[in-house]
Amino acid sequence: MTTNKDTLAAIAIEIETLSAELLKVNNYIDILGKPAMDKANELDRALKDAKDRFATALADEQVEARSQRLARFSDIRVEVKAGDNLNVTGFLIKYVRDTWDITANASIPKEHECNGFSALDDDAFDYLVTVKPQSIPACIMALAPGKPREAFTLYLQGKQRGYFTNAVN
Repeated sequence: MTTNKDTLAAIAIEIETLSAELLKVNNYIDILGKPAMDKANELDRALKDAKDRFATALADEQVEARSQRLARFSDIRVEVKAGDNLNVTGFLIKYVRDTWDITANASIPKEHECNGFSALDDDAFDYLVTVKPQSIPACIMALAPGKPREAFTLYLQGKQRGYFTNAVN
């Protein structure tokens, strides 16, 4: 079975080989003229194609890795501990993620929790924003309605500054 890593390695070797061949052919253009120029153009097109395939394979690998990370999650909830304003409002985040259980000798769904978004696991945050945006508290989503990542950016910037602006893009 060919893995994406094998594909990436094969394309990388192809890019190296084509680059070396193109360099050689370019050295002979003055001597051989049109045939060398034609070969150089052919190698240049092949090199561009290989680089495009490499970029696509790399992007596919990243998407697959992200999908596998997020597949471990099955639920996330955010409890709001209301304060006088958003700066002092607390959040208790509870999420279910497959976690290795030594007694079961398998990964099983287990509930985790943390206080505040700064303590939230990166993958759990990604799951919240991309898979379960409906679980994002309304007070945060109000900062950028319909745009979960932007809402969190504004929230985290406001927390860092110590105040929130009412201007929403």
